[in-house]
Amino acid sequence: MTRKIDTAKLKAAAVHLEWVCQQYPNEDRVQSLLEGMRSWIEDAKAGRIQTPIADRFALPFRWAISSEGLYRDFIEPDVEGAYVDFGIELEGGLSEQEQRILADMEARRAAVLKGNPT
Repeated sequence: MTRKIDTAKLKAAAVHLEWVCQQYPNEDRVQSLLEGMRSWIEDAKAGRIQTPIADRFALPFRWAISSEGLYRDFIEPDVEGAYVDFGIELEGGLSEQEQRILADMEARRAAVLKGNPT
């Protein structure tokens, strides 16, 4: 199934990423991320992105997020999480298989927290 951009979800993810980054005004790494993503964020907020990106590593800062862990210290609010959510929406959202995997993982996590691991 071909993925499609949900412009409302993409806009919400863009607004959230921008807001999260703005919560760290004195952190050069975070401000660099915000400025590097500015055109993507603005295009998403304006509804100009209509086609999912084909190569997830074409997105700026992807290596810094996935491999380098440069933003792991910024968790309240979560810079890495906001970036990943925005990236997912730029790819056209999660596939049905990815949604099932996440639901299964969440169910297992909930079971462990209740003391009933399966």
